[in-house]
Amino acid sequence: MKTIAIIVTYNGMKWYRKCFDSLKDSSVPVEIVVIDNKSSDQTISFIKENYPEIHLIDSKENLGFGKANNIGLRYALEQNADYVFLLNQDAWVRPDTIEKLIGKMQENTEYGILSPIHLDGTEQNLDFNFSYYILPDRCPGLISDLVTKRKPEDKIYPVKFVNAALWLVSRQCIETVGIFDPLFPHYGEDENYIQRLEYHNKKVGLYPEVFGIHDRNRSEWRKPSFVNKKSKELVISLLGLCNIHESFFKCVGRFIFSNISSSLKNLLRLSFEKLLINIVVFYKIIFLLPNIHRNRTLSKKGGQAFL
Repeated sequence: MKTIAIIVTYNGMKWYRKCFDSLKDSSVPVEIVVIDNKSSDQTISFIKENYPEIHLIDSKENLGFGKANNIGLRYALEQNADYVFLLNQDAWVRPDTIEKLIGKMQENTEYGILSPIHLDGTEQNLDFNFSYYILPDRCPGLISDLVTKRKPEDKIYPVKFVNAALWLVSRQCIETVGIFDPLFPHYGEDENYIQRLEYHNKKVGLYPEVFGIHDRNRSEWRKPSFVNKKSKELVISLLGLCNIHESFFKCVGRFIFSNISSSLKNLLRLSFEKLLINIVVFYKIIFLLPNIHRNRTLSKKGGQAFL
């Protein structure tokens, strides 16, 4: 059995030792692959000097999360990996995390993705965003079982979404669903992947017997800049348009109606920044529609889509 961990790095020096060392200390052997997104700090030299065993891929451009991970996923398949563990640069695992996730996935092959419980950097509290993923309507039964102490041993809880900071993915899942859709520049690619996974009758689950730590800074992705607001709206639009559970024409019609309605409201309210975002996103999506249609077709076929 071969397991490869994939980490995308970008100027993350403060996390690397915890991240890499946690994989070295894993109770099962894990090969580490790093794809660096053109870091401007000492990332490359640090890895070469301190972790020569890591397979390092030095990208000459910032590919974003999905495209960079795709390089690692292709490599993992070429190396005949049975399991892939996607790990953020600002995250790390406990020694038994990966071993127990693999054992559980082997017993429950209907699951294509398994995730541990996500703690924050203190390792004492839930990661802030993760607490939303386990709400009763998104992860039925988990909170109730934990509070009432009814949790059956070794139970997997199906979940609607959990971000790709700590994903164990089976080779079978990748060969059925494919890899990340390259249309997504940054953010949204994991949610789209789960949409596609469910389309191909696979599941995503949480295994509350094991933990991972995600030491992210909430303020880093909440800066209210125009670029960030535009990017967020673009991702939301792409998620709707790339949802292969609904027809292409229905998704396009909903997008056009929603965008025009929002534009008119923002015009009447004199919210010119929001109006400009509506316009920019509209034209960007219109330009991307042929690619969206093509990628939807590939996603429906599955069978190593985007490989």
